[in-house]
Amino acid sequence: MAIFGSVSRSSSRMATNAFRLSGQYHVKHTPVFASSPYRISSFTSSIHQRMLTIGPKRADMESSQGTKEQYTTAFALFEALWEAGITTCFVNVGSDHPSILEAIAKGKRERPHLWPKMITCPSEITAISMADGYARVSGRPQAVIVHVDVGTQALGQGVHNASIGRVPVFIFAGLCPYTESGELLGSRTEYMHWLQEAPDQKAIVRQYCRYTGEIRTGLNVKQTVGRAIQFASSTPKGPVYIVAAREVLAQEIEPYSLKQEQWIPIGPAALPADAVQQICAALVHAERPLIITGYSGRDRRTPELLVALADLIPGIRVHDTGGSDVCFPSSHPASEGFRLSFDKCTEDADTIFLLDCDVPWIPSKNPPHESAKIFHVDSDPLNQQIPVSFFPAHGRWKADSFTALSQLVDHIENDEVLTETLRNTTYTQRGDSRAEAYKARIADIAARPQLGDDMALDAHNIGYLLKESLPTSTTFVIEAVTAAQALHDQLQPSRPGSWINCGGTGIGWSNGAALGVKMALDDKMQEREFEGSPGLVCHIVGDGSFMCAAPSSAIWVAMKYKIPILTIVLNNGGWKAPRNSAMLVYPDGYSAKASEDEINISFRPTPNYAALAEAAAGSGRDDENMAESPGGEWMKGVRTRTVKGFKEAIRVAKSRIISQRKGMLLEVLM
Repeated sequence: MAIFGSVSRSSSRMATNAFRLSGQYHVKHTPVFASSPYRISSFTSSIHQRMLTIGPKRADMESSQGTKEQYTTAFALFEALWEAGITTCFVNVGSDHPSILEAIAKGKRERPHLWPKMITCPSEITAISMADGYARVSGRPQAVIVHVDVGTQALGQGVHNASIGRVPVFIFAGLCPYTESGELLGSRTEYMHWLQEAPDQKAIVRQYCRYTGEIRTGLNVKQTVGRAIQFASSTPKGPVYIVAAREVLAQEIEPYSLKQEQWIPIGPAALPADAVQQICAALVHAERPLIITGYSGRDRRTPELLVALADLIPGIRVHDTGGSDVCFPSSHPASEGFRLSFDKCTEDADTIFLLDCDVPWIPSKNPPHESAKIFHVDSDPLNQQIPVSFFPAHGRWKADSFTALSQLVDHIENDEVLTETLRNTTYTQRGDSRAEAYKARIADIAARPQLGDDMALDAHNIGYLLKESLPTSTTFVIEAVTAAQALHDQLQPSRPGSWINCGGTGIGWSNGAALGVKMALDDKMQEREFEGSPGLVCHIVGDGSFMCAAPSSAIWVAMKYKIPILTIVLNNGGWKAPRNSAMLVYPDGYSAKASEDEINISFRPTPNYAALAEAAAGSGRDDENMAESPGGEWMKGVRTRTVKGFKEAIRVAKSRIISQRKGMLLEVLM
């Protein structure tokens, strides 16, 4: 596979220029990424790059402050977000936000082009999930505005998803006023101001956040924001949470700005020289080497380096356990595909390299052989927020995956002993054997879809038809739970960023995340960060996940802000995962034989999700008519249960979403 991009040839250059590659790979397969309209952008360094591009805007803003009129802390808060590179706020406002509302209105009127875009989100879970999805694409945090303790609690599983999924999100919530008799502007004025005062509001989310803080005076509001964003954007990335009371938000202060170049996140860490030598020697001399990854593809440059490493060591295998990003192209012979840590490839490996991976295997199911050598490189190799995590390793290093891979590839290419070892015909034979095993696995996958017109739909024929029908630039946002692995088998994503899964376990993430992904792709196109169109976003979600996180809120937001995506709801009538979990513990128990209603996992009779989508978007619908209605409603809902119906629905969807920029929800009855 030809690798487009380059790697530093000396450790000194790598240390001073960790974000740029120099030199050129010369390897043998067809380029996976060559036909993509997307440039491979740096997720890890996007904050640093952003600092270089916001200077003129900040200068314009500072010149607009020439009058030195005072403004409120709330206004300075939004100005701080903009100056730090946050361009969108997903908002759900409340009684703690009078000064926030004043600032929003003032900013929109006085500096419409130098002010964050405000997206109204009727549900907080929609807000945080949209910010999460946006950050998956852009690499930089966006802001979520919620109200007091109840709005914070309503963020729910979204905070877990951002934390476990390593996603930077800036969350701001108001506090109840601390004065009650009009002593200060912003003092208590309504009944709920006594009821919403939690003893420690930050404690609601503290254990999931990289940083929690409070703005106690407007005099350092921008420093508080800057510090929070530094934490959110430093690996392991994640959510941060800031609060402020109404009195503080109403405080009048003199305008000021920070020097953003002094408020950048922690730069990427490299491996020590002895670790580079140890890992490289172990992988080269192993008979059955295996790489296990989970999040490394979040940096869009990393998959190419992982390909380079795989090409240097014929016969090596790469297994994806997280499925949250395209970490390694499915089209490469080294690929073992995506499994949630259950794959048997771990059992025969004699050397295992873990790269940005939380759960490499299930110790009770498929542990590696006790003699296997294991090395772990991660931004958080000890899983510091997971109390029970006992995966063994002979070496652990806290390092950036892109930087570490650059070092490993560079070392193998320039080490004469390792290079000579790899010329042995044993490696050629091993590479040929691996290619044959890969070919057999792909053939088995290809034989699974049943494609007759009247065939019932399942994950295999759905995945196959989507791969054959949708443009190669499509980005898939997946929350299919029990169907995700089969969909991955059929879609075989290879382009960096083309497959985005949650990484966390709070279901309902994708309803908002898919919208955030689409917004970010559109914004990147406007900023000319990639060539061509941003492509279609295809959101695939199980009915249990879809129901779990305010679907009507997400659909309404999509309609209001004209965010066209294709949503496919896999309606199998309930939750399947709980029964699967029970079967692992009680394979012959009562739950194994019980009906779905007996164990409370059934949604039957099922909602009509197609009708729900049209209702949430304010559209009418006709069950039997696939054609456009005279009114040309923005959202269209369709139900189907056969291959023929699915093909026709996808044809309509492509026209609606790509050509007309309208939304569509396709409900698959399974």
